[in-house]
Amino acid sequence: MKKSLLNMEQLLSAVKGRALNNKKDCYFEKVATDSREVVENTLFVPLIGENQNGHKYIPQAIEKKASVVFINNDEYAVNKTCYDKLAEENAGIAFICVENTLHALQDAAEAYVASFPNLIKISITGSSGKTTTKELVVSVLREYFGEENIAYTKGNFNSETGLPLSVFQIKGNEKAGIFEMGMNRVNEIGEISKVLKSQYGIITNIGTAHIGLLGSRKNIAEEKRKSFDYIPADGAVFVPADDPYADYCVERVCGKVVKYGKNIPASVSGVEFLEDKGLLGCVFSYENQIINFPLIGEYNYQNALAVIALARELKIPAACVKAGLEKMKVVSGRMDSKKISLKSGKKIMLISDCYNANPDSMGKVIDFCGKLSEKSRKIFVLGDMKELGSDSKSAHEQIAEKIISSEAEFVYLVGEEMKNCYKKLVSENFTGRAFYFADNSDENFEDIAEKINEVSEEGALILLKGSHSMALEKIENLLAGGSL
Repeated sequence: MKKSLLNMEQLLSAVKGRALNNKKDCYFEKVATDSREVVENTLFVPLIGENQNGHKYIPQAIEKKASVVFINNDEYAVNKTCYDKLAEENAGIAFICVENTLHALQDAAEAYVASFPNLIKISITGSSGKTTTKELVVSVLREYFGEENIAYTKGNFNSETGLPLSVFQIKGNEKAGIFEMGMNRVNEIGEISKVLKSQYGIITNIGTAHIGLLGSRKNIAEEKRKSFDYIPADGAVFVPADDPYADYCVERVCGKVVKYGKNIPASVSGVEFLEDKGLLGCVFSYENQIINFPLIGEYNYQNALAVIALARELKIPAACVKAGLEKMKVVSGRMDSKKISLKSGKKIMLISDCYNANPDSMGKVIDFCGKLSEKSRKIFVLGDMKELGSDSKSAHEQIAEKIISSEAEFVYLVGEEMKNCYKKLVSENFTGRAFYFADNSDENFEDIAEKINEVSEEGALILLKGSHSMALEKIENLLAGGSL
């Protein structure tokens, strides 16, 4: 049998827990917060949310052969008889009472990560670009350390629960771990930063994503900089030189501070920009290596510069940097460009960026499309940007200004918040070319697809951009004559 991720002594010490049935040891190979993900030898952590109490799924976890189960102390106090009976009937399972199951998950993950002192730990956060930057780092470090020697966040498991679950994926043979940090509330990054205690940290930018939750960009910066709280003196942090909050983010840093960006001279960064190839990416040199970078947009070049700065600090050879960056593929839902045939038979270029949207990312993609002078006609389908709070009205109005300067010919705006953008366009005499749809219903999507087929020319550019909940990616299939 393989070694347990943590033994009983380690686990109880980490979570300050109490074994309900006095088991002397435990064994688990996996950790899950969803009973549907439980398999044999899993630690099941039932979480309590606003609308759900995971403790009710403990019987299902037991049925699926969970080997360890956490129980909230308050939950146990209310249902003591029930849990005592469960423990008696399932003597082979370790039931552990803890003060708070979420914090216990984080504390157990923290203890697990600490058992790999030689692992190079890298954290990545930011208002936008963090997933792409993570994938770029992974691609480069694979070239140097090898495919099997890298641990990293899969998908978007970057939250208060996602990061702990991600670090439990570490097998122990890896040379480096690259973990993304996201947030949806105050101090979420502080909590997961304590779990990881990274040696190297990247902040991609301080934008306006989640400003509705935190109130200001400075408050967002305050949260993001918590990812640097445990950087040691021999570690380093990487911040964008042109971000107005860069200096604020590094005020408390003990390690080395490295600024990256297009305005950092080649004598410092080793990078020289050579050519913008539009929808084919860009070309730049790094320490005499010519790199054909496939991701489009200036912001993706900025992400590459962050990765190069990290690689330089880790003394990764330039040849590995080149190979890793050139092998990078588009992250699903983010600036995916492709040629497709419309139902009308005309061939167009489609850019789909529907994973998420905030004023920074939407403004950047519209600016990028505006610079593509070779496209005969530009058509945008834009959906609501979520979680902007009181700033939502002005943020959507500002998108109208971006649209006007981009020379878009037709714009289809979807969602309640996008009505503010539409009104602004109308006030600026952008008439006859802007169309508003109150929601993202199937009927509205079908109408938009029909209109685009009617007005598109051969070689047109169509952009789909909106928050994930707007589901604008559905329109792609409709454009080609498919169904929802």
